[in-house]
Amino acid sequence: MKLNEQIRTLKKTLAKFILDTRKKSGKDLPDFSNLKTALFLRDDNKIGDMVISSLLFREFKKRRPVVKLLVLCGQDNKEIIKYNPFVDEIIEKKNGFLKNWALLRNLRKRKIDIVFDFFFMNPKPAHLAMLKMLNPQILIGFHKSQYNIYDISLETDTNKQHISKIYEFFLKTVGIENPSLCYEIFLDKTEEENAKQIFAKSGAKYKIVINPFSASRHRSLSVEKLKNLIALIDKEADCSFYILAQEKNCDLLKNFENNKIFIFKGKTIRDCAALIKHCSLVITPDTSIVHIAAAFKKNTIALYRGYSFVEEKTDIVWGANNPNAVQLNVNTKNGSIKNDIENIDNILIVNEVKKILDLLYN
Repeated sequence: MKLNEQIRTLKKTLAKFILDTRKKSGKDLPDFSNLKTALFLRDDNKIGDMVISSLLFREFKKRRPVVKLLVLCGQDNKEIIKYNPFVDEIIEKKNGFLKNWALLRNLRKRKIDIVFDFFFMNPKPAHLAMLKMLNPQILIGFHKSQYNIYDISLETDTNKQHISKIYEFFLKTVGIENPSLCYEIFLDKTEEENAKQIFAKSGAKYKIVINPFSASRHRSLSVEKLKNLIALIDKEADCSFYILAQEKNCDLLKNFENNKIFIFKGKTIRDCAALIKHCSLVITPDTSIVHIAAAFKKNTIALYRGYSFVEEKTDIVWGANNPNAVQLNVNTKNGSIKNDIENIDNILIVNEVKKILDLLYN
């Protein structure tokens, strides 16, 4: 084991020893008719996770309308639920435990009835400290039977089934049968009108949104591959292209724009969501955009690495869950191809684009 891994393991062990000190409560699931508040933890600040969690908020609130539904989230992923009618209160958590001391203390004073923790791994020390600070009446988590702080541990395979099915299992556990597993993003009219105006500037028949970048270079398209992909698609159909970019990516896309290619830098993730809602097709290797597209059942080509060799089948767990999506994986079976999105042949992508645009035309 490497030194850094040993240090992390030691920190987690010490944190559990110090913070996980109460006796196992042995509590059962509560009578939800008597609950006043439920707190969903989405403080990982992951946008895609928040999009998928919209099904949790909707199904829980519809079946438990008298329970006040709170969501603890980050600065970025809170934007996804800004207009969500099923969320009663959005609570933003900052980075760093000490910066959230006052916030957590106030939540503790509110005596939250039940907290749902959707972090599947063993909690990091700061997360464990947060849970102890919150001190809810009941705390429910996944695969937490070895922790005393959790009252109820849900056990299901979180590595080989789609995340929506894992959430379905959770909802059934709390007494909600036959839930809808569709995601929802609620947008402001101004955001949608802005997207429509952006598309109106191009007379092209099809508007294609491409998100070439992700958090990992192994799941991102190079500028050269992006240029080649656009050129190949442009030969096949009358399209305009909208490249989603952040400030850190803009230098890579210098001199990229022309009368068919546009660089889009939204002020918030909802601006990007509005663009996706009204486009013809989305191409992306980033799962947050995959899930946003799924919320609108948008035609999507989702690019994934190969995951046959690891425990968590990311292309399954975080798959598109969209009847109008096509997933393409890096084929690493023969071992001669590096497991990198860059190695999905552009011709394969273009062939799928042609199929989708043909269906739109007909």
